[in-house]
Amino acid sequence: MSGAPAELGVLFVHAGAELYGADRILLELTAGLAQRGVVPCVVLPTPGPLHDELARASVPAGRRNLGVLRRRYFTLPGLLNRLRRIVSSTLHLRRVIRERGIDLVHSNTTAVLPGAFAALLCGVPHVWHVHEITTRPAWFARAMAWLVGRLSDRVVFVSAATRDHMGGLDPRVRRKGIVIHNGIDTTRATGGCVGVLRDECGWSRAQVLVGMVGRINWWKGQRKLLESADLLARRRQDLRFLMVGGTFDGEGRLRDELLADIEGRGLAGVVAVQDFRADIGNVLADLDIFVLPSTEPDPFPTVVLEAMAAGKPVVAFRHGGVCEMVEEGRSGILCTPGSAAELADAIERLASAPDMRVAMGMAGRERVDRLFTRAAFIDRFHALYRELVAQR
Repeated sequence: MSGAPAELGVLFVHAGAELYGADRILLELTAGLAQRGVVPCVVLPTPGPLHDELARASVPAGRRNLGVLRRRYFTLPGLLNRLRRIVSSTLHLRRVIRERGIDLVHSNTTAVLPGAFAALLCGVPHVWHVHEITTRPAWFARAMAWLVGRLSDRVVFVSAATRDHMGGLDPRVRRKGIVIHNGIDTTRATGGCVGVLRDECGWSRAQVLVGMVGRINWWKGQRKLLESADLLARRRQDLRFLMVGGTFDGEGRLRDELLADIEGRGLAGVVAVQDFRADIGNVLADLDIFVLPSTEPDPFPTVVLEAMAAGKPVVAFRHGGVCEMVEEGRSGILCTPGSAAELADAIERLASAPDMRVAMGMAGRERVDRLFTRAAFIDRFHALYRELVAQR
């Protein structure tokens, strides 16, 4: 007579403590797994709001400098600094694994290495959850593919685009790789109140509101959306544009430069920039069109799923994971990557066709409910963990 499956202890190692895409996916995953016989333990590199959200979900989270890899460390002194942090945090994680009886380690993003090394030292399975498509610098992309291929029992990719990119750099990654698309709890995206955002910005209900949500950095495409807004502002007066998102620590100049560019183009009353905000529901409630203008392939942007769940049509560049999310011509419009003019044309097409916006929004909502559910996402990880632990 068999009893209930034994509980699994899983250590999650993550690269941040904010509440952007990969952070929220970690929160969804750990909270959901805790209800399926998994005992999660999380280690984060910094303080931040993710700690509070994990606590609300009764998921224990500690803090340790994990030597997270960022571009600003790609110098000789920076890499030596990261090496010292990685060695120190690897030894710390080894103690955590032994003291807590951890059965498996899950590294969430390739920006954190200590989880992989600690799992190797302790002889427990290691899952690397790849949320990135890293193209530059090329040496770093190849080095990461080599490490991921050799320090993982299984590599989970958030999209086929992510798998194909890293798998093309190292064949071992492809052999170990599987795709598990992110799934979301749609209530956060659909629980907003109409009018909150427009009232904050002083925009009327008659104006068509176009928006994006994403951290301000070199590839998320804020500048590309601004170019499109500049083109459209010359053609019609009823469009307003919103960019929501903060910056990494030490990169505040990117926001300052963006604001200066908006001012210089004379678009201060047309384009607004807001810092990160947790009330994504209020943002999406007032948007008419959601835009993903990433200039590099975005692996699998969770915010697109949230926009679709909220019934918003999506305009994006035709690369990366968004091609697996948006059904072109049905739930959104995909454009030639990097073309601000084509992006502007797609936005104008939707701005001029309210019925099309509604139809695409409904199709997007149905697609999320059918293909990208939180339950299916969590169930697949749970099954994967049990399979790997059983093989040891």
